Order: sequence, then C-alpha cells, then structure tokens
Amino acid sequence: MNKKLLIVFGLVAVVLISLAGYAGVATGAPPTPTPAPDTVAVTSCDVEQSVAAPGKLQNTSEMEIRMPVDGNLSQVLARVGDSVAAGQVLATVNDISKAEAWTALKEAKEAYQSAFNYRKSLEGEIWLDRITYKSNGFQQTPTHHWYRGYADPETIEVADNNLALKEAELGAAQTTLDNMELKAPFGGVVVEVDAVANRPFHIDDILFKIIDPKALEIVANVTEEDYPLLSVGQGAETFFDARPDVTVQGKVSSIIPQRIEGSDTPLYNIYITMDEVPDGLADGMTADTAITIAKREGVLCLPRAVVRASGGDTTIVKVWDGVQEAEREITVGLRGDTYVEIVSGLNEGEQVVTR
Repeated sequence: MNKKLLIVFGLVAVVLISLAGYAGVATGAPPTPTPAPDTVAVTSCDVEQSVAAPGKLQNTSEMEIRMPVDGNLSQVLARVGDSVAAGQVLATVNDISKAEAWTALKEAKEAYQSAFNYRKSLEGEIWLDRITYKSNGFQQTPTHHWYRGYADPETIEVADNNLALKEAELGAAQTTLDNMELKAPFGGVVVEVDAVANRPFHIDDILFKIIDPKALEIVANVTEEDYPLLSVGQGAETFFDARPDVTVQGKVSSIIPQRIEGSDTPLYNIYITMDEVPDGLADGMTADTAITIAKREGVLCLPRAVVRASGGDTTIVKVWDGVQEAEREITVGLRGDTYVEIVSGLNEGEQVVTR
C-alpha cells in the first residue's frame, strides 16, 4: 500500500472517531426543560359580590322661611349663597306688624286665662240652674231654681275643648311675635331669596329657602333582576365623578317597591346613607354605588378570570409544580366581582396557570 493511500485512510478514521464521540456526548445531554407558564398564586382574601346602582345625590335638609303675618319687611339681611348659622337673623318685619302681633298676643293670653279659670271652677261644686216651666194659658213661664252641685261630663268636655283651643291660639300668637325676626332654623346655605324690604307680603309667602349642604343621601336605581337581591342594611361603596379621589362607605337605608315611571327598562329606586359626607359634593351630583350582597372574609381565592365557570360547584384548573403542568379539580364557593372563593382542591401558595 502506498504512502498516500495510508494518509487518506488515516484522515477518514479520525473523522469517524470524532463523529462517534460527538454523537455519544449529545445522546447523554439532559432534555430541554419546559418553559414556565404564566401563573398566579392561591392567596387568602375577602371575596365580595355586589350589585351596581347608579344614581345621584339628594339633599335631605331643606326648609322654607315664610312670612309670619300680612305686612312689610323693614330689612333683609341675607342673600343667595350666604352661609348662615343657626339662629342668625335673615330679615325683620316692620314696627306696625310688630305692634299688631303684640296686641294679638295680649288678647290670646286673656282668652286663655278666662278659659282656664272656667275649667278650674268645674272641679268643685258650682251653682247650677234647673229650669221649670209654668203654663199660663197659651204662654210658658220659665222659673230658675239655683242649687249647688257638680258639672255634668258634657259640660266638662266642652270646657276642656275650649281650653285646648285657646291654648293653641296663644301658642300661635306667641310664635307669630317671635317670628317678627326671621331666623335661620339651622346652619346652612341660603339657596333662594324672595324677600324684599318695604314691599307688602301675605302670611305664609315664601321668603327664603335654606339647605344644609352636608345633609346628603344617594338616590340610586337597580334593575328588576337585582331588586330581589337587596335588603335594608347592606353595605355600599360609592364613587363620585366630582371627587374621584374618594370612596365613601354607606348602607342601604330603604328600598322602594314601585317601578320608576317613564323608564324604558324596569328600574326601582333605593336610598343609601353615607357614613360621612366629604367636601366638594352637592345636591344633584352623579354617584356610582356598588352594594355588597354577599361576602366571604379570609378565604382562599383566585382571580375571577382564572377560574372558568362550569355551571356547577366544581371546575378544572392547571397547576404548575415548577416542572410541569397538571390538571386539578377544585370546588368553588362565592364567585365575586374580582375573586372566586376556593373551597377545596388547592392550597395557599400553589401556582395556577393563567393561560
């Protein structure tokens, strides 16, 4: 065999040995691990289910201040938009009307005292008149027979009713005099003024309207499907476009069992009171309320999007153990707005595949 042929055979042998060694190394390499999927951990949380109830704010403390008598105002001391304290004078009635009110009060006191004295006299023996008639041809002649005795129940009842009437008239006269200065019944804001000095008004004409800007409640509405789920006392969480930075807690105070007239879909009004009223809110502003109809506290949970609904209490999820995925049947409880309660099948900290 010549020298060149030996060299060729040698090179071929080296190549074959190299290829065999590489194949052996590749065959002994560990398998490529499965990429880790997106997962979420099973945690402990509060699961809440709620009903949406859009609505608006409504003022609950509004009062009209009316003219106490027929007459004129001597001065008007409040304007629209003024903040007033309880008892602050808003306007005064002129001196002529004041004098008339004093006279009316004096007369009412005298009438009441007279009725009181008469009723008091009926508590003991009084002079009673018994009348008899004597016939003298075609004429009946009455004869009075006075004697001491006690008033009959009918007489006492008439006296009691008259005394009550005179007492009411006295109270009305005193109130009229007290109202010669028209005062704010509570601290608030004047939202309407019809009072004008030196212009005649009739009794009960509206002069001012005052509201307490903090006396607010929510008037919301719910659908026909959600109505049976509600009850008085349920907790509510409210958000306002005017104050997006605050969330107000409250509760359902009343439910109106009557459909709202004029609505295209069946809607029903409910009223919600707030635990506190933040600044910056006013009558008529919009409010979005979520009413809690069910809640589980401190239970195992998963995000609602991870647990697919199955029409029953059980469903299948995939659990990642760090190496591979495995299907797991779980039992669910309350399906809340954000989370689902896990009753069994999972432990806290386990990783559930989200895909």
